[in-house]
Amino acid sequence: MARERKPKSKGNGTFRQLLDVFTLVRRSDSTAIPLLILSFIAPLGAGIVVAVLLADPISSVLWVTLGLVSGVLAVLIVLGRLAQKMVYNQLNGQPGAVGAILKNSIRRSWVASEMPIRINKNQDAVYRAIGRPGVVIISEGQQGRVSTLAEEARKEAQRIVPNVPVHLLHVGADGLRIHDMTKAMYKLKRSVNRAEQSAIANRLASLTKGPMASVPKGIDPTKMRAPKPR
Repeated sequence: MARERKPKSKGNGTFRQLLDVFTLVRRSDSTAIPLLILSFIAPLGAGIVVAVLLADPISSVLWVTLGLVSGVLAVLIVLGRLAQKMVYNQLNGQPGAVGAILKNSIRRSWVASEMPIRINKNQDAVYRAIGRPGVVIISEGQQGRVSTLAEEARKEAQRIVPNVPVHLLHVGADGLRIHDMTKAMYKLKRSVNRAEQSAIANRLASLTKGPMASVPKGIDPTKMRAPKPR
């Protein structure tokens, strides 16, 4: 009889994922190891110092334990930030980078798609996101080429939802870097509530042309995806 395979424990899977992330970050950032060591030593050292000053056995154990746990949490936080920075650096300048961020990194409170709503033969693209600030039109590529498409998308949104703010953002060499895009979106002033946001998203989805309607011949928008980071 064939031996039954034992299911892998979730704990081992999580540790393996962390190890893989650490390996990728270490290869892409020479400062990663010093930063991770410092983020662990600082809280642990603070806990040890407090324990020594208190000179009480029970309190000392508690403070050292607290420092140890805080150090581990700090390492995880720093590792996550470094991994995010690595991904943004690899996506920057790639066609479809905006779509990748809208799919994987935008907050769940936003309604957005990785598929562009406008695209030209040069693979300059326009995306749309709906959030509490209203409608955000995001252009990607060379601004001189894509500005007309972005303006078309803005006018379309204003025509369909006339009383809703429509914001324009541009990501590219002559605009925002990809890692600044979400920051710019989150800084926009809130203008609608969640119920209104849902209604706006539904109305735009039902009354705007589908992504394929504005795609030039020979361009496949499904291939407008930035390569996966390695």
